[in-house]
Amino acid sequence: MKFSTRTEYGLRALSQLDKTGKKAVSLASVAKEEKISLAYLERMFASLKKAKIVKADLGKKGGYYLAKPAGQIKLFDVIIVLEGDVKPYKCADGAVCKPGGCSVHRIWVEIYKSLEKVLKNKTLNSL
Repeated sequence: MKFSTRTEYGLRALSQLDKTGKKAVSLASVAKEEKISLAYLERMFASLKKAKIVKADLGKKGGYYLAKPAGQIKLFDVIIVLEGDVKPYKCADGAVCKPGGCSVHRIWVEIYKSLEKVLKNKTLNSL
């Protein structure tokens, strides 16, 4: 399984916000520091804001900050927002391709459960 650059950039950007604490940070400064397109970050942060992972202050001195402490933001939750799904194969969510499952169904479920467990036990401050 391979995560997209959206996840890589999102985690790097959120890590930048974590470094500043509750202080609002402009996406322009994050984009410059992390060498990520500002437009790309803006689209990404719209999703993160909707998911209540970040909050935003408007205005000249505004910017984004984490909605809660980094130790309470699970990587699983962030990645689900950024990727949409982390299942290695469609049958990993319990659906089976045929009655009784196919020969590889169990391994996909096992891989997904292992990945989910790791990501739910890691938080932003573990980066």
